[in-house]
Amino acid sequence: MARKEGKMNVSSIDALGDDLLRNVLSRLPSSSFAFAACVSRYWNHVCDTVLCTPKLSSALSSNPSLQEAVEEVFNKVFAELIRPHFAIVTVTSPDLEEARQLITKKLGSTIPIIYTAPTGLIGRDAVTNEFKELQWQVYFDRNYSYSVSFDDDDSAVRQRRVICLTVGFLPGLKVAAVPLFQSKMVPFVDEFLEDISECVTSVSGCKAPIGMILFTLYIIKYLYSPHPTLTVLDSLNYSMSPETVIVGDRCGEFLCGNDSMNKRSKRKRQPLFMVAVALLFMQDPNKPPGIGDIKLHAALSAGLVPVGHKYEVTSVNESSVYWTKLTARRENSDQNLDEQTVRNIFGIGNRLLFDAYIGIVKKRKDIAGFEEVNWLSSQIFHAVHGVDKEDLVVDSGADIETGDCFRFFKADSHMTSSSLRQVSDKFRDLKISCDVGNSDRQRIRPANSEKMTIFGGIIFSCTRRGKPLGKAKLGSSPFLENFPDVPLAGSFCIGEICRGDSSSYGQLSEEGSHRCCLHYNSSVYLLMSYTPSSQGS
Repeated sequence: MARKEGKMNVSSIDALGDDLLRNVLSRLPSSSFAFAACVSRYWNHVCDTVLCTPKLSSALSSNPSLQEAVEEVFNKVFAELIRPHFAIVTVTSPDLEEARQLITKKLGSTIPIIYTAPTGLIGRDAVTNEFKELQWQVYFDRNYSYSVSFDDDDSAVRQRRVICLTVGFLPGLKVAAVPLFQSKMVPFVDEFLEDISECVTSVSGCKAPIGMILFTLYIIKYLYSPHPTLTVLDSLNYSMSPETVIVGDRCGEFLCGNDSMNKRSKRKRQPLFMVAVALLFMQDPNKPPGIGDIKLHAALSAGLVPVGHKYEVTSVNESSVYWTKLTARRENSDQNLDEQTVRNIFGIGNRLLFDAYIGIVKKRKDIAGFEEVNWLSSQIFHAVHGVDKEDLVVDSGADIETGDCFRFFKADSHMTSSSLRQVSDKFRDLKISCDVGNSDRQRIRPANSEKMTIFGGIIFSCTRRGKPLGKAKLGSSPFLENFPDVPLAGSFCIGEICRGDSSSYGQLSEEGSHRCCLHYNSSVYLLMSYTPSSQGS
């Protein structure tokens, strides 16, 4: 009898009423709150009223013990109520698999979790709350295994661990991860697009997501075909709705979700390798009444400028997994491109060619379903490795064909400063129209307010925009200047993904600007805003 009397009766707690139960639940730590939401439909409904505005929470740790570092970032991220809809984990590459195991134990496998190993991370320290930018050098051995060396004056901390955990709660949206697989010879891009379409249709009933964060590998071992990043971006650019925001990182290495997704697939009786993953953000068709609207805003700070004349590809002589050799001549001229011409264009004399790129313009038919044929153009950047006699050696990754036109581009500090000011001005205008909420107000439903708030940001920045190559916090400055109290996380990249156009580089042709998705020496910003429902609660 005593045992029965000691049992907790859920129905007796329900008798407290919505207000008292809501008050009790709102005081629970995040882990207990998550369990409470699973007790019953009624409790789940009350939990929805407690935590109904979106939130992005992030923290980093450089604790030399990875287990302790994971505890530190978890304690910080879940210090306030949040129900994870997705997570992004940034970590030094030797710790990628161990970090996945540790975090999966805590978050489970029911939400999409992306684990990335870029060349640095951006965020606030879990213990001190200090904003930090940490970078490291990634080296590859003959087996394309990674080693890490930190860019730090103190040799004692050059071989340390760093991890950043970013968790998002997005009521009114659904989040899913869709991988791209590739055989040794062929990337299954068409299947990737079909998987995205099927996912969006089944989850939201829409034709396209409102946005996606794309992670692709920088170097892939075992492959005998060019890197698929440019092909994937080109296909996404033309197949997705113009309203779909696309940002991301061509990172060093990544894992996605659980073991089964990361293991080599045996589909089509051949080993397949995951070479990209898209984190999709989709409208929830069953969004509860009173939930407002989340919007994704993308901005690009470009850092390249065109130099010299336009050139036309006259032949593609040799192509490998990593580079392509081509010959070219000046447009509307018989002047062939050679090493001396390239050196004159960049004004480098006998110095090594560095931070040089070509932007190739491609045209293709619009597949959006117009009755009349529309030709759309895109600009694809390839890093220049050098000149071999009359052969220009550039990155592989997209079909370069005879007749393609291109211009040379170089990194430019004045362009960087100018574009950062433009992004900062854009954010300032956005800030004026917003009422940026503080952390205490994120947990309660706004009362009769329809003002938009910025609740989080993610940055993908070129390694040259941080220490030691650049100025500290250079790429992060537009966000920090305008939204200093809003959660921010990010990473340093070797190629930044943002769906934009060539107008960001000061280029406007007679046909207009060209679409452009993969950038260099740039910073890409993803801002998340929330506008409460006019219905209120």
